[in-house]
Amino acid sequence: MRVLFVVNWYTSVSEKTFRAGVFHYEQSMELSKYCDIRLYFPFEPNIVKPSSNIEKGLYTYRSPWNSDMKKIQWIKLTLSYFDEIIKEFKPDLIHANVAYPVGLISLLMGKKHKIPVLHTEHAPIEAMHMDKFIRRRMRQIIYNQMDRNVCVSIDSMTRLKALFPKADFEVIYNGVLDPEKMEFDKKEYYQSGYINCAIVAAFYDKEVKGYQYLLPALKKVTDEGYKIYLHICGGGQYLDYYKKMAQELKLQEFCTFYGQCDRQKVYSIVRQVEFCVSSSIYECSGVSVQEEMLMGKPILVTKSGGANSLTTDYTAIVCERGSVDALADGLIEMSERYKQFDREQIRSYAQYSFEMGNVTRRYLKLYRKVLRENNKKINIKKRILRK
Repeated sequence: MRVLFVVNWYTSVSEKTFRAGVFHYEQSMELSKYCDIRLYFPFEPNIVKPSSNIEKGLYTYRSPWNSDMKKIQWIKLTLSYFDEIIKEFKPDLIHANVAYPVGLISLLMGKKHKIPVLHTEHAPIEAMHMDKFIRRRMRQIIYNQMDRNVCVSIDSMTRLKALFPKADFEVIYNGVLDPEKMEFDKKEYYQSGYINCAIVAAFYDKEVKGYQYLLPALKKVTDEGYKIYLHICGGGQYLDYYKKMAQELKLQEFCTFYGQCDRQKVYSIVRQVEFCVSSSIYECSGVSVQEEMLMGKPILVTKSGGANSLTTDYTAIVCERGSVDALADGLIEMSERYKQFDREQIRSYAQYSFEMGNVTRRYLKLYRKVLRENNKKINIKKRILRK
């Protein structure tokens, strides 16, 4: 079986450290144990013409995009190179990651070459601009035409079903490599005399991750005498903005900003804390939440949609989003209850739901089902033509 992964975001060819789209790479590498898989990234900003290379063991196609390119220019170039890829690789199935725009171009190529196409929706609904008729109508067409629509959380599936009742959706969570089977940096991060907690959330946006509520909430509970220490992992353009906020709130004694961390450091920090926090305003899913549960950590999570729908009553405490008071109450409740959570039960649930091998087996089962259905359609058409 030959599968072509098409992704909306990925680490640029010029970057030494693999960051953006790392789970696309990891999912592809796990699938490569069972089928021939290649990846196509049509938004590479650091090349001037299409390229293909084996990158860290994965055959990867890239075609250029930059802000100076007109949309029609990008579409022509992308479809032309996509055509070449299909003629060279001859995929049995195309797997697009997000509906627009890579899902759309994948559908066009699938129709042209008579190849089944499925897609995994990673985009949060809040970022889809559903208030605009053209965007909503375009997604309706894409979802209705796909051979399968996969969502990465129950919340995403439920909301998309409500918006597009004629389309079929199902859930396969993002696959996550088991942190307990990976290396740690073995450094000491635990702050003695405090209840330690961690948040792993990048500062790529000023508001989405909810730090504007979490830091004041931490201030509120520490002013009430609770000794809670927050370990903050994540880099991005708004990191300094929130560092300044923490200084103004006089939280230096109660938190550390680590900036952009490698995976070993993040896992070392998370491994040492009592619980973890997700304070987002909205999420489609939440890879960090999945990783933290795989390490047996209970989660304080806001009702951000995707992230809280990954959890259960025995893995998390859920509080309202966008509220200092709700997060403060959640921090207090978790600091008093974290010992009641069964770490092995949390880890067992996360392994079954999110561990990469289990997720890969679900995708392989789906791939085979889609190919069987496609072959059945072809045979039916042949019988009709013979008549």
